[in-house]
Amino acid sequence: MDEYSARIFGLCLRLTRDWFTAEDLTQDTFLSAFQALERFDGANEAAWLSTIAARKCLDHLRSAATRHTRAAPDETLLLFPSPASMEPENIFFEEHWEGALRGACEALKEPYRETALGYYCEGRSLAEIARRGGVPHDTARTRCYRAKQMLREILREEVRVCAI
Repeated sequence: MDEYSARIFGLCLRLTRDWFTAEDLTQDTFLSAFQALERFDGANEAAWLSTIAARKCLDHLRSAATRHTRAAPDETLLLFPSPASMEPENIFFEEHWEGALRGACEALKEPYRETALGYYCEGRSLAEIARRGGVPHDTARTRCYRAKQMLREILREEVRVCAI
């Protein structure tokens, strides 16, 4: 996962054009790969994982189309460089957006702030967030979902400001 997560995330981001959806699909890709590990022949891990990711993205886009939603505009995608690209300007943008994500999380009201910071910035699991917050797992999951919706709006505004 450490070796291929940036590549898979970049693929998901290019296909979905949505940062948060790409994160979710990257996790789903590795979960599916782990569940199908016994069927993997051991040849070309990158291609195998990329195929799983592409199929996950296509399934997501098909389901999004049936719900009459649309992907982010192309100019939004250009502001989020592929994590696999290590060009100096892309490293700068990556660091900027990591800071923007942290700032957006910190701008949320409690209990969403704590949940978003733990999940998106510190990499804690929902189970750990629930345990630390003394709330049921479903409550932590709901807070994370609502925080994600709020973050999308905040970061879309950040993209508009940067595009000007």
